[in-house]
Amino acid sequence: MAGRPLSPIPASTPPELRALVVRLRNAKDASGKTFEALAKDGGVSESVVRRALAGKRVPLMETVKAITRACGRTEDDMARAWHAAKAEEVLPGARELGPKMVSSRAELVESMIFMRITGGYPPLHQLEKAGSAPDGRTRLPHSTLHLVLEGRIPPTETLFTAFMEALSVPAADRRNWLDAHRRLFADAPARRPFGQPPPVVRDEPPALTSCEAAERALPRLERDEEIKRKTGQLKEPDDYELLGLGYLNAPTPDDQWPDEDELAAWEAEAAAPPTQEQIALREKMRAMIDRTEPARRVGPPPRASRPQHGGSF
Repeated sequence: MAGRPLSPIPASTPPELRALVVRLRNAKDASGKTFEALAKDGGVSESVVRRALAGKRVPLMETVKAITRACGRTEDDMARAWHAAKAEEVLPGARELGPKMVSSRAELVESMIFMRITGGYPPLHQLEKAGSAPDGRTRLPHSTLHLVLEGRIPPTETLFTAFMEALSVPAADRRNWLDAHRRLFADAPARRPFGQPPPVVRDEPPALTSCEAAERALPRLERDEEIKRKTGQLKEPDDYELLGLGYLNAPTPDDQWPDEDELAAWEAEAAAPPTQEQIALREKMRAMIDRTEPARRVGPPPRASRPQHGGSF
């Protein structure tokens, strides 16, 4: 059974990816094999073959090689087409440069990405395993390599060397790339090796005591008060304000403060005995309060009466 036919390549497919998919489809048609036969001869699943020929994204390098072998074609031509499509996907518009043509750190990082594409674009975990030292020590941590390839931190010479060794860069090219790295990253700050603890700082300034902190805070508070005083936000307190009586020089009405005659009249009225009217008013108020208050119960509460039933028992 031939299976369902392939859909046309989407119009949004980039040019290099379109060229790769067209070559893979032509190779399949020339071989006369079905998807099932291509998958069986290439050692992959049929769904993998269909996704590679769909043209929606760049397939893996291993998938392209498997389909090419199953179709009886040479891998070199397909590999070059795959490199162009992957570079278009990862670094659109970038141009691959040699070690002597690289003139900036960003171009060197782009060259590292091109090295990864030439090596089949392996995952970072695979590169970490391939770049390990003979004693098993990690020289190419995948988290650090991720930051380097994003341009967030500079690559050290040790990491750059392990990166090229993991991708099997030829020894002659490796020496030229190391010269370019030393030329561009000569003034880069050195990072401590992986696993080494941070250095202990001995020249830390002593901690401030409470008196020293107060001496530093007082001039700042005085400066803030001076600014508020000049802008009218702060008033000078007087004795009345300190006693909680408000500002003495605040504007007040003329009848707010009594004169000496009024004070004397108030004192004489307070010292005089109450009149009959005042006594009667006081008794009247007391009687009204007594009527409004509920009567206090004295003794135990009364028992509830039993219901009366007819007849006797």
